[in-house]
Amino acid sequence: MSTKSIRKQGRSFLTILLMLALFLTPLGPGLCSQAARATGTVKNRILNVRSSASTSSSIVCKLTQGTKVTILSDTTGDDGLKWYNVYFAYNGDAKEGYVRADLVNVSGAVLGSSSGGNTSSNTPAGSGSTRYVKPPVAIIRTYASTNADIRSRLEKGSSVTVLSSKTGSDDGRTWYKISFTKNGSAMDGYIRGDLLVDTNPGGTGSTSTDVSGTRYINTDSARIRTYASPNADIRSGLPRGTQVTLISSKTGDDGAVWYKISYTENGSRLTGYVRSDLLSSDKPGSDSSGGSSGGAANTPATVKPAVANIRTYASTSGDIRSKLPAGTSVTILSETTGSDGRKWYQISYTHNGAALKGYIRSDLVTLGGTTGGSSSLGNSSGSNSNNNSSAVAEVRTYASPYADIRATLANGSKVTILKEVTGEDGQKWTKISFTQDNKKIEGYIPSSIIK
Repeated sequence: MSTKSIRKQGRSFLTILLMLALFLTPLGPGLCSQAARATGTVKNRILNVRSSASTSSSIVCKLTQGTKVTILSDTTGDDGLKWYNVYFAYNGDAKEGYVRADLVNVSGAVLGSSSGGNTSSNTPAGSGSTRYVKPPVAIIRTYASTNADIRSRLEKGSSVTVLSSKTGSDDGRTWYKISFTKNGSAMDGYIRGDLLVDTNPGGTGSTSTDVSGTRYINTDSARIRTYASPNADIRSGLPRGTQVTLISSKTGDDGAVWYKISYTENGSRLTGYVRSDLLSSDKPGSDSSGGSSGGAANTPATVKPAVANIRTYASTSGDIRSKLPAGTSVTILSETTGSDGRKWYQISYTHNGAALKGYIRSDLVTLGGTTGGSSSLGNSSGSNSNNNSSAVAEVRTYASPYADIRATLANGSKVTILKEVTGEDGQKWTKISFTQDNKKIEGYIPSSIIK
């Protein structure tokens, strides 16, 4: 065997040893002499690993549920949430990136923290001064801490009035108590000082033009975003033919024209952003999938599984419009072949008092039954708890119909009331805790559906 071959085999052997060390020891790069670092296990089915502590940064790779990572440090992202700097093995390589702290289960103590570049070059703001939101979306909290409840969210360029400043209770940073207007209501809350700037960076307040009028969704499913960007969080998925009201127009960060719109979903009046090419002046047909009724039109049916996802179009890739419990009565409007090659039904149904339409796979319903309304799953009672009076209640991450859905609860679910607050829609909301899938969860639901 040649000397060159021996050296090549030796290098391969050393590479294997290094990879084994990466898998078997929770020590960071160059930190073998330090104490064992904390490890994390991915909670979500798919988790995006980012290049920096921001949802607007590039995706390094995607990790599956149960994947283990080593935590190097923690930092506060530009969304006001805690992120972890992690490293891990991926397809035979060692990689490093950032993940949101709430998306991993942690074992051990995180040894250090990093600034994440979240330093502010601004001078301290005085009481009564005007500042502007710097990141695409900033979280406003109920007190000066990243552990505080979310009061609201403000988009880039939103103007706020500084009322006072203080040092955060858990991060040692400067926080401002601010007042602002959201959806016509005067509100106040706390924001990290580095998320505000002296001059308007552009966004909500600088490039919008007021418009008016009614438009209709002209595609099978239009994603309504939290701000004018294809990178923004999805607030809703609206089906073809949905009527919306124009509020303003602006150029998004993709160079396209976007409209800020208001619309009704599940009985709540919401606002969000949609690309202008997804709207038309005339109402289009409600179903462009090419399917035919096949004798299914106006056929009553009932939901079969414990909970069925109702989609915005005939595909498992469609946004979830609603979640319906077993026994819910629906009316089949038409049938079509979905993008997965299976039969789907377009249905009409009542959810939280609103008449809605959506798509469900044909194998998830039983033909026949009585149309109109949802069936009750029954009530249960117990001490220190209350009953949810809606067939399926959506539990939100904060007190607003605009907030992300954390979980859904069926009629009769037992919950524990923690407190009642006024939401950003001006209505009363109740913070609750409950157990679902053996996990204790907290969230917000409208007080009107608790009894």
